[in-house]
Amino acid sequence: MKFKTDGLVIKSNNVGENDRAVVILTRDKGLISAFVSGGRSIKGKNSAATALITYSSFEITKKNDTYRITDSEVHKSFFSFSNDIVKFSLAQYICELCLSIVPYETEGESEDFLRLGLNALHFIEKGQIDLSLIKAVVELRMMVIAGLMPDLTACRVCECEDSFPFLLDLTGGEILCERCKALGEYKGEFVRLDKSTLFAMRHIAYCDFNKIFSFSLPESSASYLSFVTEKYLLAQTDKRFKTLEFLHSL
Repeated sequence: MKFKTDGLVIKSNNVGENDRAVVILTRDKGLISAFVSGGRSIKGKNSAATALITYSSFEITKKNDTYRITDSEVHKSFFSFSNDIVKFSLAQYICELCLSIVPYETEGESEDFLRLGLNALHFIEKGQIDLSLIKAVVELRMMVIAGLMPDLTACRVCECEDSFPFLLDLTGGEILCERCKALGEYKGEFVRLDKSTLFAMRHIAYCDFNKIFSFSLPESSASYLSFVTEKYLLAQTDKRFKTLEFLHSL
């Protein structure tokens, strides 16, 4: 079987002396693991298009359970910021999130993941948006796409919508006002949401895809938003991400 698709290379491993194995976040088939003959060779026809963090079109042949890339064309390489360790580490974190959350070999369920990743990489490259804000948008919107969207509309008990601050239940994915939290006996971990943080999270979770990056926050507020979205993602996935740990070490 032979087919064409486009996607972002989110993982690359060397195989032998000249070959490469990659994982591609495709537009229409989820994640695909594929073999690239001659992928490590400078003269290899598929070398550039299968480099890490490169968006390309691919011609792929499937035989039994093995995918092989037979032809490719680069659309956009994001390796221009590889000399900036913070930017590159954030890009690698986004790739690891995709590896962990996006399903393999599914039909028509990955376009939003790909769009999110490509948009985030674009803004990382341009340097016009706070990196903490980009990180927060990716973390929360990826949870939304994966079906793990928190309910940020109102307190789950009294249904008030503007009694700030609220408290986010990291496991349950719902919010409580301080009064209802104090009156009840709730287990689990909660994190405080002030007005700007909650409004930003509502925007990321509920707005049209084309507008998810169209807002700004002061640096301190963006940093706190990033803290909250990270806590929510980690609670929902119950996983550790090596690239995130490295990002925090910088």
